[in-house]
Amino acid sequence: MDSDGSGVIEYTEFLAATLDKRAYLQEDACWAAFRLFDKNGDGKISTAELNEVLQNGDVKDVAARSMADVVAEVDQNSDGEIDFAEFMQMMRGCTK
Repeated sequence: MDSDGSGVIEYTEFLAATLDKRAYLQEDACWAAFRLFDKNGDGKISTAELNEVLQNGDVKDVAARSMADVVAEVDQNSDGEIDFAEFMQMMRGCTK
């Protein structure tokens, strides 16, 4: 935490360390959520995988939009799937 090597943890160093840990924990939680959707473990969420998760009995009141529309909204590189970077952008509210 003592980034300047002064032997004392200054307030700004403490805040920086705290914020870094919070960001790491948030990304870790998002990885866990991403893996729930990435059923085949290939690192991408397909329309079929999204449909499988959202149409199971545990998820109620899914919007009437098609899964293809959902994927298209989040899919920044237009490959037809959602990779983790795109998933993180969606989670942060920064989709196109």
